[in-house]
Amino acid sequence: MAVALGEIFQSHAQGVVYTDRLIFNAALQSGTTINFESLTPSSPSSTGVSPVVVSGVSFTNNESRLFITSSSTGIYPIPGTGQYLWNFDSSYPVGIYLPAGRNAFGADFSGGITPNAAFNATLTVNLISGQSFNYNFTGQQGSWSFFGVSFSQNISSLVFHDGGQFLPGTHEEMLDNVTFGVAVPEPSGVVIAFVGAVVCLLSRRR
Repeated sequence: MAVALGEIFQSHAQGVVYTDRLIFNAALQSGTTINFESLTPSSPSSTGVSPVVVSGVSFTNNESRLFITSSSTGIYPIPGTGQYLWNFDSSYPVGIYLPAGRNAFGADFSGGITPNAAFNATLTVNLISGQSFNYNFTGQQGSWSFFGVSFSQNISSLVFHDGGQFLPGTHEEMLDNVTFGVAVPEPSGVVIAFVGAVVCLLSRRR
C-alpha cells in the first residue's frame, strides 16, 4: 500500500503535525518519553488524583479523576500495553503542562466510552507566545493512536479532549508513551529522506 508524505507529517503555519511516531522521533534533537510504568497503579473505584507529575510534566484534571491503570486493572482495558494514564468518568478533559524549552509533543492517545467505537478528539496546544491551536483527530476506543506536533517556538501547555460530555461525565482520555522535547522547526533533509525511504518501502510491499 502506498503512503503519501502528507499522511505522515504536515508542515504549515500552525506547526508540523505527525501521525507516525518514527517520523516524529526522527525530527527530535532531544526528547524524553513517559510510559507510566514506574508509578503505582490506582483503582478506578478510588478517588483519583491531580496532578500526576512525571519527568517534570504535570498531567491535570479539574475533578482529580486521573488514575494509573493497565490492561489488567482497567474497566476498558487496552490489550497489549503496560500502564497508562486514564481520566476516568470525568466532566473535564486532561491538561498537560510541559517543562520550559520544549517545542515538540507526541503521545499515544485513546479515549471514548463506547467499546470498540471511534471517538473524535481535540488536542489544543498553547504556545508561550499566547497563541493556541486546535487539532482534531479520530481514534478508536480500545486501541492507541499516535499524534504529535512541533513548532518554531516553545509549548507551554496542552489539553487533550476525547469528545466526552460534561454531564454525565463521559471523558475517558487515556495517554501513554508521552514524548516531549526539542525538534527542528521544519522537517530537515534527513527527516524528509527518511520519510521517502519509508514510503518507498511500503510501496514495494504492495
